[in-house]
Amino acid sequence: MTQHHHSHGHQSLQRQIQSIPLVSRLPTWVSARSGASLAIRVTLATAALATVLVSSAVLYGMFYKLYVPKLLHEASVYLQYTSATNTSAYIGFVKKPNYRFLSTSQAYTVTLDLHVPTSEYNEKLGNFMISLDMLDAKAGLVYHAARAAILPYRSTAVRHLRTAVRAIPLALGLLEETMVLRVELATDLYDRMYSPIVAARLALSQPLQVYSATLTVAARFDGLRYWMYYWRTPVASLFISIAAMWQIVLMGVAWSVLEAYTSRSTTSTQHTPAAPTPHQITTDADAPATFAMDDHSGGDKTD
Repeated sequence: MTQHHHSHGHQSLQRQIQSIPLVSRLPTWVSARSGASLAIRVTLATAALATVLVSSAVLYGMFYKLYVPKLLHEASVYLQYTSATNTSAYIGFVKKPNYRFLSTSQAYTVTLDLHVPTSEYNEKLGNFMISLDMLDAKAGLVYHAARAAILPYRSTAVRHLRTAVRAIPLALGLLEETMVLRVELATDLYDRMYSPIVAARLALSQPLQVYSATLTVAARFDGLRYWMYYWRTPVASLFISIAAMWQIVLMGVAWSVLEAYTSRSTTSTQHTPAAPTPHQITTDADAPATFAMDDHSGGDKTD
């Protein structure tokens, strides 16, 4: 009795689901072999493929944004010549104190580019020291480095020869007697989790003549980040293809389950007997009564 009641309830639920217009047509759309059904299947497959590709691309873009940090952070350096022995500058990297512009899991290199004139003063200056302090929001020291630097040596004869060769461009203002001195101040700089770097303090041991200066913090990518940044198109294509393949496999499994369920629902609906109408019930109930009345009248005639 319980099993019959459970089967009757399951069939009733299936009939209620099949009464919904979209669901009632779904078995025909999924399993029919007509031309209209084929067009619907092709349309659904195309829309599913486009959705898979777009979602895979968006997923890779989000992963790239979160995993690969910005490569370069550049800031202009404005040296302050406060005294003959004090040449320094303060560089702020962020506008908000709590903002983090470096990744804690990424190694960085810090370089200083000095655009200087090739004057006799700078050439006679010799070695000088450059010190760098990386600071947090509370002006606490996070990283310290000091490097020695010197302008490349050129003899007097070489300087005169270079000047003679470039005399006309120099006279016309097309060239300048300048050079860029690049000094690497840090090679393995890591930011801290609870005291992120927000500023830097730079100091020169001697007052070098400088036109302009730039401090650059560059990420030193390796491993997966290296491939994702320097080989963007191949890595992105591979990642999107793998993600799309897995989504297609899952969608295929879901489609097979849906097709099996709809086929089962269609079969069970076809084999379930239709409920009798009120007219049929009245006709079937009246038939035995009429037959019995005929038998009774026939008996009276016999007697």
